[in-house]
Amino acid sequence: MSTPTVRPDDCPEAPGFRANLQTLILHEACAIAGGVSQLADRLRVSPVALARWLDGEEDAPDEVYQTCIDMVLQHEDPPKA
Repeated sequence: MSTPTVRPDDCPEAPGFRANLQTLILHEACAIAGGVSQLADRLRVSPVALARWLDGEEDAPDEVYQTCIDMVLQHEDPPKA
């Protein structure tokens, strides 16, 4: 059983009532990438746009969402010490 990814300080929590599958995937990708800035760089988008998607204010474009899905599916937690 894998342990949850440690959430970097600048990755916000998923928006409670606006959380849907897309926002949850984006939040997990944020944690995997190491933060909002790192994920924005990896996705080649502005941190401002990414923040709107993370907050559930807007849906991310399909290609961004697919990249985040791929990140989550390919991520492996480090082995426990």
